[in-house]
This record gives sequence, C-alpha cells and structure tokens, in this order.
Amino acid sequence: MFSNRRAVRPLRPIVVVVVLCGLYWVSGFPRTYDDDELPPSQQSQRMSTSSAVESDQLIVSIKTTTSNAWTELPPLLVLTDPAYHDSLLLMGDFRLNLGPFIVEDVLDRYTESFVEDNPEMDRYRKTLEFADSSVDFVELKEKDSRKEKDVLAQLDKYKMLRWVERTWLLRPQRQWFLLTEPDVYLNRPNLLSWLGSYESSEYHFFANKPAPDAGHTVILSHAVMKAIIVDNPDLIPYYDNNIRSHKNAFEVLTTVLSSTLDVSPNATWPSISEYNPATAPYGLGLWCEPVLTMSKMTTDLRNEMWRFDRDRRDQQNNDALCFADLWFRFMQPENLDDPRDDWDNLSSGPGYGQWNILFDRRRQRKSDKNPGRAKPGEASWEACRDSCSENEFCVQWSYSSLPMPNNNENGDTKCHLSRSMKFGYHVAPQEKERSGKWATLVWKSGWEKERFQSWARQQRCKKQQN
Repeated sequence: MFSNRRAVRPLRPIVVVVVLCGLYWVSGFPRTYDDDELPPSQQSQRMSTSSAVESDQLIVSIKTTTSNAWTELPPLLVLTDPAYHDSLLLMGDFRLNLGPFIVEDVLDRYTESFVEDNPEMDRYRKTLEFADSSVDFVELKEKDSRKEKDVLAQLDKYKMLRWVERTWLLRPQRQWFLLTEPDVYLNRPNLLSWLGSYESSEYHFFANKPAPDAGHTVILSHAVMKAIIVDNPDLIPYYDNNIRSHKNAFEVLTTVLSSTLDVSPNATWPSISEYNPATAPYGLGLWCEPVLTMSKMTTDLRNEMWRFDRDRRDQQNNDALCFADLWFRFMQPENLDDPRDDWDNLSSGPGYGQWNILFDRRRQRKSDKNPGRAKPGEASWEACRDSCSENEFCVQWSYSSLPMPNNNENGDTKCHLSRSMKFGYHVAPQEKERSGKWATLVWKSGWEKERFQSWARQQRCKKQQN
C-alpha cells in the first residue's frame, strides 16, 4: 500500500507492463533473466557482483532554495539513515543553519556587480535583501506557481557549476559525487553496488535528460570533478558570463563537460528515472531492473519507502531492490477492481506513449482484426473499458471527457489503453479551452489487475522469491 493512513490515499504504486519488443505482450518470456539474455544497453546496468563502493566514497549533494528549505529538508533528513549524514551536503542560495546541518550558499562567489547587473539573479538579490531586513523567506515566492518555477529554473542555471565546485571543495578526493534534489529517493545499497562496476578514475557522467517537473540526478566520477575544478581552476569562472545563453541548468553542465572533456551524459534509464512507485510503468523490461533513484517523492511516499527499506533490513533481505519489489509492496494490496472517478492512471501522457496501445480504426469486423491493435473505445468509458478487456495486451485504460494526447500515432483520443500498469493519481475536474470555448475535463480510470497479476506471478528475477 502507499500509505498507512487509509482515509487519505494520496499516492499508491501500481504494477504494469513495460517495454515490449515489437509492442507485444510475451506471455512466455523467460521467468529468470540472466545478463546474457538482456539487451546490451541493459547489461551495463546490472548490479555489480564484485566489490561495492564504500559508503563514504559516495558524496550526495542536495540542492534546495531558501524559500523551500524549511519545508523540504527536515523530512528528508529525518528519513535519511544517520550513517549517511557525514557524506551528505546541502546546497542552496543562502547560508542557513538547520539544526546540526548547514545549507551552503553556492552563489556567494559571484561578484556584487555580476549579481546586480544580471536580471536572472533577481531572486538571489531579493533573498539577500530579505535576510538583511529579517523578512520571512516564504514571501519570496511568486503567487503564480508557474512563474515561481521559471524564476527558480533561471537561478538554477547559476547554481549548477558552483554547486559542483562547492561539493568538491567540501568533500574532495572522494570517488563519486551525486547531485540531486530533495524530492528524489536514493537507494544507497543499490547505488554503491552499481557504481562498483565502474572506475572512478575514468570520466563518467551519469544522467538522464530531466523530465518536466521532476527532480533530476547527476553522478560524476572523481576524474571528472578533478578535471574541471583542480586541473582547470579558471574553467568555472570563465563560463559565468556564458550562462545566460543556456536554457537550463542541465544544459549548462552538459555544455561544460562536453566542450572541456568530451564527455556526454550516459543515460541510466530506468534505474535513474523520473518515476516513483505510483508512476512507474511496471512490466516487461522494467520488472527486474534495480531501483537506484526515484523522483517526485512526496513526504508521505518517502515515508512509506523508509518503512519498506526498514522492513527489508529487518528481514535480512540483501537482494537488490527492483521494480518488481515495488509492485508487490505497493500495488498488489490496492483494490483496483472497480474504475475510479477523477483519476488518471497515466495510460496516456508525456513519457508513456511507447506503452499506449494503438487503435485499429480500419477494423469493421472481428475478422479484420489487426494483431496487437485495439478496437476504438471513444463512445463512452464503458466502451473504453471493454476495448481494453478484449485486447490481450491491455492491462489498464483511462477515459477523458475531452480528447487528450497519446504521444503516438493515435493522436488525441478520449480512450487511452496501455500495456504497462501504473497507479497514477487523483485529478480534479479542470476547465480547458478548446476552439475558443471552455469545457470540463474529467478523467476515469480502470485496470485489468488480474491479467497483469497472472503474468507477474510467473516472473522471477534473480534471487527474487516473490
């Protein structure tokens, strides 16, 4: 389950079918996955069977902003194993004392004239003014959440390189450096084992392109950090004047590493991804993958993960946490027998198009059936439900009162079918403008849980006994 507070069920995971080669559900897929059975792109992501990295050799540096620090950092610190506190750094845009922890101001090395003359650093100027006047930092926030997001994104561009620099200066000569955000969950045992497969003396830059509204994670090796900070001490100051031309913080970092070291991000999807237990597309391809990080973790959901990690330790379960484990812990207990009103289970939407089942619009008779495709279900939510039920690959559906994107050749539809199972979240009715008129968007979602569960019960990851 997602929460022990049964009356408030904010988030709960789901298990689903994931990437299927050829877009087909392969019911007879091997129940145990060996390294040589995996695609080459996935073999490199398997957990190391050799020596794991020592915990003090992985520095975790977490970025925050002053207006949010007091709300987002305390839960994170409480739910972080004290054994990892010494390798934990907190970075922001104003120096704060948070109990025994210090939040560093990574922008304090910019000159006064640089800050004054740069409109993109207006939030930093206001932060310093508020501090001098003892004004509550919460008042720094824009009332419009979208504008606030844009303001912070601009400031993050100037934090990026200085964040990297300050992390090295405070914890130099470590093997690995992980830069992330407060809403990201880290499974340190998995991270330490996984990093044991790589040499920190070589250039390594692990990251995925940041997803919208998701905290991103970057892992840099000792060799990379030393090259841009020790071997090239003038590099970061040199790039200060070029930051404004970049779209976001991630682009700033990738530009510097690419132009200086000829190093590009080495994608680590799905082990490092924008998913959390409620949004992961469970199923084939993802099922046995180790979980290194998860994003968009609310405090409630992070607490449930803390309880799960504790239970695994108490049971002396030393196997690598994988997505299958999340399904059995979070999704299997959920009652998904009945459709849910005002619920989007992510059968469509950005990032899920590859699992969205295509409709066979040419189909007139059952004999015209196009293998793998589903009959249209636009007429009603019942028709959408039936379309999913009749398609052997479908494990969930959602129905929107207005046509919405599927991010594939289906285009905009009301009925959305998926090969992967995701829990999703509650969505209140929204007013949308269409062709100059306003209309109400309402979601309804349902699952074929037993169909997926019958598949899940047959699967066996190495050392997994579920």
